[in-house]
Amino acid sequence: SYLETGSISHVLGYVNDITTEELKILYNLGYSAGDVIGKRGVEKEYDLLLRGRDGARYRTVDVTGRRINTRAERIIPPVNGYDLVLTVDRRIQKLAEEALGDRIGSVVVLKPSTGEILALVSYPWFNPNVFYRDREGEAFRRLSLDPRFPFLNRAIQSGYAPASTFKVLMTTALLEEEAVKPEMTVECTGKMQIGDRTFRCWKEYGHGKVNLWEALAESCNIYFGTVGLEYLGIERIADYMRRFGFGERTGIDLPGEVPGLAPSPQWKELSRGTRWVGGDTVNASIGQGYMTATPLQMANMVALVANAGMVYRPHVLSEVRDSETGAVVEKVEPRLLRRSTIHPSTFKRVQDAMRRVVVEGTPKVVLTTTAVDVAGKTGTGEVGLEEHWNSWFVAYAPYDAPAEEKVVVVVMVEAVNKWEWWAPKAANIIFQGIFADQTFDEAVDALGVQWYFGD
Repeated sequence: SYLETGSISHVLGYVNDITTEELKILYNLGYSAGDVIGKRGVEKEYDLLLRGRDGARYRTVDVTGRRINTRAERIIPPVNGYDLVLTVDRRIQKLAEEALGDRIGSVVVLKPSTGEILALVSYPWFNPNVFYRDREGEAFRRLSLDPRFPFLNRAIQSGYAPASTFKVLMTTALLEEEAVKPEMTVECTGKMQIGDRTFRCWKEYGHGKVNLWEALAESCNIYFGTVGLEYLGIERIADYMRRFGFGERTGIDLPGEVPGLAPSPQWKELSRGTRWVGGDTVNASIGQGYMTATPLQMANMVALVANAGMVYRPHVLSEVRDSETGAVVEKVEPRLLRRSTIHPSTFKRVQDAMRRVVVEGTPKVVLTTTAVDVAGKTGTGEVGLEEHWNSWFVAYAPYDAPAEEKVVVVVMVEAVNKWEWWAPKAANIIFQGIFADQTFDEAVDALGVQWYFGD
């Protein structure tokens, strides 16, 4: 019986009867026909901890089943499973859920100093109570056929082009490699020609001359396409993708995570049978083209910057406790996933640049919270041939605080929704709610952003 039935369903998962196929795999672990097992989420990941051990009663009976020799009866009592305490903060989970609303997408809220997941929201979700003893499989079939894919945990199981949020990585690489001087300018006329391909900036007539800081704040595609192609090169860009963990799973303790894709010339030759060209490098430099990343990977990208080069494995399990005494059996300690060789001073400059984005750049009109200083980056990823865009916002706060006080927030809203540039607006509400200790309604009221909702 699940008391919480909203977005937490993708974290908790659900239970149902073991199938014949599952039994073939799990029989040697003590599972048997008729068992109820975890199918998704924490229920599946930690089923062996949660399930406990069945009891048994041994009797001596005759051929008709009548009990004889009652003194020989032997009882083995059942053993309860462990209780699990999660890292998810119920208040923040609810806040993020309401900030995303009924938009197809996801939200990740992460503590970069430990890897603890404070909220993990994916919409649409499902009610986990409908599956228990769903012997006919009606509930499962109905949800499986839903074109919105409610079973999909979009925070860890969907890869998207990171779009302009990738410019955080590009800025890091440019500074660390000293590929350009930050004051060097590139003329943005709104478009650039590479072979027979035309690449356009979001600003139709261009930004004029922009340096690195201005290009990041204004999210200039022409600047990053130019320096990526002419000064950095795809081999170094691909190297920094690997340094940031793109193209590999984060190792979160939830099943089904996908690795995304970090492309390279070698990958294209092997998978596509064609060579890498200049246009591919321009696409990669602005987070488009072949590259895909999950919202959780983007949260780790921000964590690497916010934490000055260290990333901890994201996790949702905090403690394992004895279900009868409440004693802590195991406490999950932070596990270092990646320690970067990038100089800490480089990360400090990127942090300052991300703060400048919020104060002076593209999101300044909607990042209005005064509860905390936010550093972040917007992203607008084109999807398909028509004008449809994914909306990203990746950020952390407080901007210049010790690592243990920082919180990373990533919001991703898919292009199937009505275009409203919702990701930074939702993040604004989430940061306000977290740092002002407010509910969704209180945060909206404090921000005075009723116009978000058409009021």
